[in-house]
Amino acid sequence: MNNQVSKIKIGVIFGGSSSEKEVSLAGGRHVYQHLDRSKFIPVAIFWDSQLKFWQIPESLIIRNTCKEIEENLESKGAKRIFLEQLPEIIDLAFLVTHGKYGDDGCLQGILEMLNIPYTGSGVLSAALGLDKKMQREVMKADGGINLPDYLVIKRSGWENDKEKVKEKIKEKFSYPIVTKPTREGSTIGVMLVKEENDLEKGMEKAFEYDNEVLVEEYLRGKEFSCVVFGNDEPVAFLPTETIYDSEIFTYDHKYLPGASKKITPIKINEKIIKEIQEQAVRTFKALGCKGYARIDGFVDENGKVFITDPNSAASTGMGPSSWTYHQAALAGMSLPQFLTKIIELALEAHKNKKGPLQ
Repeated sequence: MNNQVSKIKIGVIFGGSSSEKEVSLAGGRHVYQHLDRSKFIPVAIFWDSQLKFWQIPESLIIRNTCKEIEENLESKGAKRIFLEQLPEIIDLAFLVTHGKYGDDGCLQGILEMLNIPYTGSGVLSAALGLDKKMQREVMKADGGINLPDYLVIKRSGWENDKEKVKEKIKEKFSYPIVTKPTREGSTIGVMLVKEENDLEKGMEKAFEYDNEVLVEEYLRGKEFSCVVFGNDEPVAFLPTETIYDSEIFTYDHKYLPGASKKITPIKINEKIIKEIQEQAVRTFKALGCKGYARIDGFVDENGKVFITDPNSAASTGMGPSSWTYHQAALAGMSLPQFLTKIIELALEAHKNKKGPLQ
């Protein structure tokens, strides 16, 4: 058989309509450029702000913003892809999408109906990974995952009686607290509320992005991220510590060069590292993740490990400077090898599924 014909066509999907689409672009470009060409034929698929698919050429992949790509789609030879055409163009979707519609099970559901395997977790797990309210209900049922104290406030309850909500929060927490939308990533809509006078500002900021707000205790200590890798028998990589000059880890800290420092592995005793890994794997299993997930959390000032933000969709941490690759390197994998293994895990998971990927 001709080697070119036997290669798997990998559709690297990035962009979208979420507030994190520029992060998706940076990660998608990086994945596209580093896939092993001896095994795969990469196909760059841009998901525009209207959620239409386009196969785009190199001249557009290198553009710096999604807006620049959209403005040049037709003039630079991009080809519109209708959903029913996707199975003819790609054999597997490598998802580098972020946020609403990309990480939350929506895109995964479309691919399931088209019978196209995709990287990362299935519809339900992806949805849980973005929904901070429901993921915590599932994680609590495990019984062994440490979660920070939290409350979920609905927009209707807040608008009907703000004073009642304020009293409810005061009964449960001491300030400062953190307010965040229940379904957003990259610290978008998040605010550190230092005193009750700032609560309305924090709530309104979060309500810009969702109709429910997660109110959470403010944790002090070391912030970590830990990649969990595998399907039925997942393993945790050595976790990374994130150091930043602020009271919370903002969008700018995450993505601006030099705004934060990543140390892999986290500088802490071996016993706590093992506890982080154990908590991360428990979270991965509780949420039904597949392939690859990033589990974020804190080690507080007393050495207790908390899980704060599990990211089940296999799109997170794919940008050029991501600590994800540092963890993979310490696990013995180069960047192309790491991407190849993600694809292999996806093919394995979809081959063995009964119905939509769980």
